[in-house]
Amino acid sequence: MEKRQFTREELEKMLEEHKKAEVKEQKEKEEKFNKAKEDFLINRCNQFIELSKQLKALKTQSIKEANNLNETMYKIHGKEVKQQKKFEIKSDDFKFVVETQDRFEFTPEAIVHIEAIKEILKNKFYSRNKGHYNFLEKVLMKNSNGDFDPKLLVKGRKEAEELGDPNLIQEYEKLQKCQRVYGSALYCRAYQKDTKQRWELINIQFSSM
Repeated sequence: MEKRQFTREELEKMLEEHKKAEVKEQKEKEEKFNKAKEDFLINRCNQFIELSKQLKALKTQSIKEANNLNETMYKIHGKEVKQQKKFEIKSDDFKFVVETQDRFEFTPEAIVHIEAIKEILKNKFYSRNKGHYNFLEKVLMKNSNGDFDPKLLVKGRKEAEELGDPNLIQEYEKLQKCQRVYGSALYCRAYQKDTKQRWELINIQFSSM
């Protein structure tokens, strides 16, 4: 039996139909993927939204109840409630901490002392090792936004004392006076005793899970 020979027109038609089938298959794959992606985003993001609402409500209610217990403790003993930045409610196995932390920023005058500190450190270390000095400035003195961080710079006071440079210590003292409170944040944390009877944070943050 002779093998049938296809005409040019038939071959072109077959090729065109094959390409259409490939395009259709690719389109179906993309539509299936896009639907799966949309379903994932809708479901998971809505779950996160709901959990976020629940966590906010949990925080608010927990702090309210902890404050009530703290106030009741003082009243039971006939004492006036103290204004505290931090207090604890605890039992043998659990502990709940409520803490208010001040947020600091520098006054405009701080840049004078920051530049003076940079100059002193540069004179001490730049000529010895440029890489170490750049690391000190970019990583140890600045936060993730590239701004000079009050907490990081003030912590440098201890290191300045170890270096024993009076000018550096003086500039750090002046810098510390340029800090001011611009607000506060209210936190709460829960702990439980582990098998070694140490307080272990009950983790509810994805970043540290």
